Amino acid sequence: MKKQLSDIEKKEYSYLISVLSSAVNETAVPVPYEGINWLRLFKISKVCGLNSAFANTVLTLPKEYLPNDETVKILKENINAEILIDSNHGYEIEKVISAFDKYKIKNVPLKGYFIKNEYPRSDFRSISDYDILFDRNQIDLVKKAFSELGYEFLHNDDNQYHFQKKPYMYIEMHATLVHEWESYYPYLADIIDSAVKRDGYEFSYELSLEDHYLYMLVHNSNHFRMGGLSIRMLLDTYVYYRNHKEDFDFDYLNDKLRLFKLDTFEKRIREIAFNWFSPDRQRITFDDLEVFILLSARLGRLDAGVMIGSHKMIKSAKKEGKSKSKFSYFLRSVFPNKKSMSVHYPYVNKYPFLVPVSWIQMWFRRFFIEKNVSVKKGLKNRFSYTDDDIKYYEGLLKETGFDDFEFK
Repeated sequence: MKKQLSDIEKKEYSYLISVLSSAVNETAVPVPYEGINWLRLFKISKVCGLNSAFANTVLTLPKEYLPNDETVKILKENINAEILIDSNHGYEIEKVISAFDKYKIKNVPLKGYFIKNEYPRSDFRSISDYDILFDRNQIDLVKKAFSELGYEFLHNDDNQYHFQKKPYMYIEMHATLVHEWESYYPYLADIIDSAVKRDGYEFSYELSLEDHYLYMLVHNSNHFRMGGLSIRMLLDTYVYYRNHKEDFDFDYLNDKLRLFKLDTFEKRIREIAFNWFSPDRQRITFDDLEVFILLSARLGRLDAGVMIGSHKMIKSAKKEGKSKSKFSYFLRSVFPNKKSMSVHYPYVNKYPFLVPVSWIQMWFRRFFIEKNVSVKKGLKNRFSYTDDDIKYYEGLLKETGFDDFEFK
């Protein structure tokens, strides 16, 4: 799982980080290095969900340093597409918030809703879905509001209700910020009660600056411990902390960080974020943690996530005196249990004997509709990781303040 970057990859990621730094700091773009592969860099930025920031900023280069005409055309088309999506997102989400006012549904928009506005332009920071905290007791009103706006209710899991309006809108309504089994839950369970009403709305609220930053860290640390921490997450950390550090109540914030056992994680991640994106620093060390982040795409590394899930299952079974193996995890991946299948196929709750039918539906959809299955890669991820890979990841956990795989 541990990977070393080649010299050309280090050049590519260094330049990508410098372009993103220029985007959020609104500074001049560095002159590109000789032989730069613009399309490859654009592809990396797209995988990270930062293609609009990259494309817009690259096009501010002096004419003699711009990519060729064909690449410039691709960048401009991408910019126009992202502006369109961003405009639609903004229009649609405000319709949802207005509908919540109409039905007196208390709501607290989270993460991307506000983070987008921390960037010089909202389209610089793409999002795949909106997250909104609400009171579960109002779910019937929530469903009614969404239905009137043309949304489809997809499914619900432990603490989230999922709504979609094609082609762009996907909204997750959170009954809680985290799952009840997570260690953070007791501290975040009633956070909706401390949210402050937003100007111009009757029933829309927002977290304090400190609580919003804490939730970002909780969310990012969970992603990290499940498989990755992305460039975009670090850029979010940089712009949010930079924009609000003068207004933070650091006594409150630091107490909460210690209480959540996130003080080491926050310090290390903020250190990297500011080393990468501050215009007066711009220093990438390419140590193990930084490389892990650089290769984590938008949400994390699949190979890391599979290894973590497999190893945790094996360790948990061993503690209970049971025997589990990589093959056991493979079987669970191919044939998920009823609880997992019920998220997308709720009929199995009423008719458990139809779980095998849901497996057929799932794999038909993935192979022939979504076409997102790589048998070779799937087998490799589940069977090829070694004890050295586990030690490598445990080292990353310890560096950021997490002792081992036994986390909640």
